[in-house]
Amino acid sequence: MRHLLCAALAAIAIAVPAGARAQAYPAKPIHFVIGFPPGSSIDVISRIVLEGIRERSGASIVVENKPGALGALGVDAVARAAPDGYTMMPSSSATHASGPHLIRALGRFDVARDFTHLARMVSFDIAVVTNAAQGPRDARALLDKAKAAPDALTYGYGSGTGRVAAASFCRAAGIQVRGVPYKGQPPAVTDLIGGQIDFVAADLGALLPQVRAKKLGAVAVLSEKRSAFLPDTPTALELGLRGAVLVGWIGVSGPAKLPPDVVRWWTEQLRATLAAPEIQARIREQAMDPAPLAGEPFRDFVLAEYERWGRQVTDSGIPVE
Repeated sequence: MRHLLCAALAAIAIAVPAGARAQAYPAKPIHFVIGFPPGSSIDVISRIVLEGIRERSGASIVVENKPGALGALGVDAVARAAPDGYTMMPSSSATHASGPHLIRALGRFDVARDFTHLARMVSFDIAVVTNAAQGPRDARALLDKAKAAPDALTYGYGSGTGRVAAASFCRAAGIQVRGVPYKGQPPAVTDLIGGQIDFVAADLGALLPQVRAKKLGAVAVLSEKRSAFLPDTPTALELGLRGAVLVGWIGVSGPAKLPPDVVRWWTEQLRATLAAPEIQARIREQAMDPAPLAGEPFRDFVLAEYERWGRQVTDSGIPVE
């Protein structure tokens, strides 16, 4: 009798598909690694979208901030993680477009080979700002001051996006300014307000609250058309700085060779979350625009952005760290 029972149980086990016996993804907490400090734009946007995914799916997603080396510490953690979907990250123009051309630690990884690029979440304008109380009030005044004293002025940067944007602005304008690195954009903004540096080029979301508080003055937006968030601020094209036109973005990526069910889960969650009106409103509150793009088109976009930002780094003569 015992042999008959064991045989019956074994037959049942074989008849049940393996996928039905396994727990569906995600079966445990997902670690979302952000290579920048809390309060940075990439951190804020990630938390907004992840909150929507949690509420929609019930998944446990734990944010881990690993700031440093223009995001290289976070990229390293994800690129080396097991490809099981439990270690993910926000990819961006900082980590996967400009950063690999600036930081040797990022350059060790191949943007195409070592990551699964799932979807873009947002795009954003990049602005140049000065100290509203002490600094130049407009772009022409800033450029005149820099031309009058080469290498005397300084700009701060806390991401690859910010560094390349500032260097491109300087190159296009024909000025020589020294760059000062920070672990993220918030500390660079703090020092700008305190008068330790002369200007910052960064994503508008990181700057707009202080611009509205009149602690920072926006002198340029590095885009082709004026920003709806700063309609009175001239663009790079209006200033004759065509070589300084740049647009930033943030997406979601994971280690290479993620399983198909993980890719499907993230793609669906991001699609539905980014379509929610309340999430779109919160994104726009950060001076960014929802810009969903998923699957192969997003992967192609990332590779094209890697090439485009790389040309900016080369043209601006920025040394690799």
